[in-house]
Amino acid sequence: MESDRARPFLLRVESTQVWVQTVGRLLYQTGYGAIQFFIPLVFVNQVGLSATAVGFAIGCGALAGMAGHFLGGYLADSPDYGRKRALIFSAILSLLAAGLLIVTKALPLLIFVNLIMGISAGCYWTAADASVVDVTPSDQRQRAFGVLVLADSIGLGLGIWGGRRLLAQPQPLFFAGSVILLLFLIFIGIAAAETRSENTPEAETDTLKGFAIAIKDPSLQLFILANVLFTTYIGLVGSTLPLYFTRSTGTSAADVSNQFTLWYIGFGALIQLPLVQALSRLRQVSVLMISMGLWIAGFMLVWAVGPLTTGPVGTAIALALLSLAGAAYKPFAPALVAELAPESFRGIYLAISYQCWSLGYFIGPVLGGWALDQPGAIAQRFWLGTAVTTLAGVFILYQLGQSEDRAIEAQLERTPNLEPQDSL
Repeated sequence: MESDRARPFLLRVESTQVWVQTVGRLLYQTGYGAIQFFIPLVFVNQVGLSATAVGFAIGCGALAGMAGHFLGGYLADSPDYGRKRALIFSAILSLLAAGLLIVTKALPLLIFVNLIMGISAGCYWTAADASVVDVTPSDQRQRAFGVLVLADSIGLGLGIWGGRRLLAQPQPLFFAGSVILLLFLIFIGIAAAETRSENTPEAETDTLKGFAIAIKDPSLQLFILANVLFTTYIGLVGSTLPLYFTRSTGTSAADVSNQFTLWYIGFGALIQLPLVQALSRLRQVSVLMISMGLWIAGFMLVWAVGPLTTGPVGTAIALALLSLAGAAYKPFAPALVAELAPESFRGIYLAISYQCWSLGYFIGPVLGGWALDQPGAIAQRFWLGTAVTTLAGVFILYQLGQSEDRAIEAQLERTPNLEPQDSL
């Protein structure tokens, strides 16, 4: 153990397939993530659609992601398809959506494109994370997901940084995203291996049975309640907060994208691995409660930026706090789900838990778009109301921790020789 701690953090992740998924995540987020970031700025500020209409289109894509997660879980756990084919299918859909955005001008086509993107994202996240869980032992999963989140942040930062230089003309912006997603498709097709176990007993390959088991799991149910809040916050920050800052502070879209790249994306990438290393000794539920506390602080500061007239300094601190909150949440949430899931139904458990991303990315943009179309005072107080909702998340996570403690105590009573487990 000491020799492992003495090694650099990145070198403690030993699986080649984790690094394949890391490069894939970098490419995917550079193309897909940047496109998603600039859709509100392009279609509201340049095309002339209302913030509510664009928020609705993005929200429809998020709801389509629900179907994508179910489909991704089915494909990833199915002996006839598996993780790699699910990833290739996702890449083809994302490439199609990026190509259609080049010619999109009207709301109906924007909604259709977002529906395709939602299905693509659902398949991608479920299959990619299931592949990582397959090839990592329990004590390395937080590290592995920490590396993936780092690639996520770097890819999104590169996409926003590059997209800002193409923002004046939407067609080159979306064409560049298409090229990057094509590279992602080629890379996954060549480098990714099928990681699903071929030794799974036939009785445990019934994916419909796996969905029933996951839905009835009380611990997963509690996690989902909290996870809807987490993902709504992330959806708000990504889709609504940039437009809010351009309207409330008079800052240009280019300057706002710079601030997001530096303080939300860049700071998150810088702090990601040290943060995972510092928090890895805590229970995963405890880390998620810490994340909730950081969301409270970040949203409170977003609300206070106007009255305090702190300008760019207050904005930067708020974005840094929100970045820290996301950096604490993202690696530990899937690691917790992996501990809850039976080995043969990992893709399904992840698919169920990732429905929260679809719900969150529907609720966030729709509510955020509505708030931005209201008078300035309502738009500003919206962030205070969002901060208050995090208190419910803290309570739910506390209940999840208590539930897991009771489950561990019951297991110890049945088998007294077992050592208590603190993984959750």
